[in-house]
Amino acid sequence: MSTVAIALVLLSASIHIGWNSLTKSSRQPKVFSLIKGSLIVLATLALLPLFPLSWIPVIVWKYIILSGLIHGIYILSLSSAYETGDISFVYPIARSAPAFVPVAAYFFLGEILSVRGIIGIGFVVMCIFMMQFRGEVQTARKLWLSMKQRDFFWAILTLLSVVSYTIVDKAGMINFKQVTEIKTGYHGLIFFMLENMLCYTIFWIYLACRREIKFVSVWKHEWIRILTAAAGTLISYSLILHVMQTEEVSYIVTLRQSSVLMAVLVGALFFKEKYGRARFALALAMIFGFYLVATA
Repeated sequence: MSTVAIALVLLSASIHIGWNSLTKSSRQPKVFSLIKGSLIVLATLALLPLFPLSWIPVIVWKYIILSGLIHGIYILSLSSAYETGDISFVYPIARSAPAFVPVAAYFFLGEILSVRGIIGIGFVVMCIFMMQFRGEVQTARKLWLSMKQRDFFWAILTLLSVVSYTIVDKAGMINFKQVTEIKTGYHGLIFFMLENMLCYTIFWIYLACRREIKFVSVWKHEWIRILTAAAGTLISYSLILHVMQTEEVSYIVTLRQSSVLMAVLVGALFFKEKYGRARFALALAMIFGFYLVATA
């Protein structure tokens, strides 16, 4: 990866843990996520007339729609995970996509998966398994009960959605960059804004059906954090989609997961969560597994 690409990915990772921490700190993470996304949708509606959408080919629209559907699942699972679990537990699992994206990329994008990469994948899977120990020596029964808890379910669902939309977004950007009528710097922004509109439309419908929208109360008390998180989300994903146009998806996702260490530190220092040392050690081990995959 080029120096500029590395800098952009690390910046994206820092911003990503920032808005995740804001979501976790909310009194209602689902509603927080909904309002945040709705602001991005409003910005999208305001900016769309500036972009020549007629130049977007049908194949790219298909990827945008699919990405929007998967991101809807991602937002639901992530906010649900933060309602039920620690950020130092949820985030490392949810963001362990580098252990699984190369496998998906091998089957769907034709990227190479080596023995070294497989070892790295196994290493990260082991760390996810050990996360279930929750700082204690576990019997088989206790371990099984731990894995059945809601925070683990939502974290795993978030992980699966991250792997899925990463592959879809990469394939979409490969096709989108062929549209030379649109300036290169705008491809990632346009793709993200369009899939985001669909994502939060689905999320609105879901929460409305469950009567969980308490819009006014959350906005009244958390509007500054919501605005900050919305800006962070837009910048973070746009940076990644921009880099995806020229760099290998496995390298991008791996480098971005440096944020798992930040998540554990945030959990221990700001949220006063338990098992900080054990989770930090596992996060470091995950980074090593990501390194093996990236350098395979």
